[in-house]
Amino acid sequence: MARPASGHEHLQAARDLLKSAKTADQLRLAQSVLLPLELNFSMAQTAAVIGRSVAATCNMRTRFGRVASGAEVAPRKKQELRNRAHAQLQREADILDEVLSTASAGGNAGLRQPHDV
Repeated sequence: MARPASGHEHLQAARDLLKSAKTADQLRLAQSVLLPLELNFSMAQTAAVIGRSVAATCNMRTRFGRVASGAEVAPRKKQELRNRAHAQLQREADILDEVLSTASAGGNAGLRQPHDV
């Protein structure tokens, strides 16, 4: 007999995530917590439903619990990493606004002219 699923204290957070999920990964994460708790699915059944391995499903559940309890920060999205950025995202947006506004007016925005050969 398998042990009963834990994580009842995170049930409301998982329901909220299910309602507000915008990506398939967020939906899978919420389902990995809700299916065992509300429908008494085993890990194998839950993994089959969400399309992940049993190990990945267990990892998703435990990470969700740690993040929901505040013991761990949520993983950042790839776009938020900006590993090779030289400027902050807001500064880049300001630069682009400045360049695009002068370019739409027909100006060169201080760009270098090509050299005559």
